[in-house]
Amino acid sequence: MKTFFARIAMWLFRKMQGADLFLTLRRLRESGQHIEGSAHFGARVELRIDPQAVLYIGSDVMVLHDSWLIAHPGDTLHLEDDVYISRQCTVSGSVRIGCGTLIGAFATIIDANHVFDDTKRQIREQGGRQRPIDIGSDVWIGAHAIILEGVMIGDGAVVAANATVTKDVPPGAVVAGSPARVLRMRGEE
Repeated sequence: MKTFFARIAMWLFRKMQGADLFLTLRRLRESGQHIEGSAHFGARVELRIDPQAVLYIGSDVMVLHDSWLIAHPGDTLHLEDDVYISRQCTVSGSVRIGCGTLIGAFATIIDANHVFDDTKRQIREQGGRQRPIDIGSDVWIGAHAIILEGVMIGDGAVVAANATVTKDVPPGAVVAGSPARVLRMRGEE
């Protein structure tokens, strides 16, 4: 009998998680944010979108479980058609992700960074800087990769797992390392 009630409790818990996401998506759509009906969101996806931010999620976008999409006042978060974001990723700030781009698990894409040059003041008192990120179409970003503020990644590029991208990546380039550097161009031996 305990097993029966435990299963019912687990089922209700899962349903409540889905209800929370459903209500968040409905609220965002009603406030004028664009989220295509064919977009799919896994369990426990967090959409933290400020009312003064712009959100665009195209058709057939898939965001897997435990990922976060965050947009602060003035940000534009734009996911074009067929974007795939794997589990436990964070996409925060003014970010554009082009059509057909794949993002591996645990990737972090954040358009802001701390300022730390003044050694006489604590880092937290120095504020930060924010610059938009632009990721092209047909890009593959590997698991645990980090994309930092102001970076542009060209169409067809590949970012290896665990790479830290601090500078622009040319179209079709394969980059790896921390900081990431171009290893070769796609199609080359």
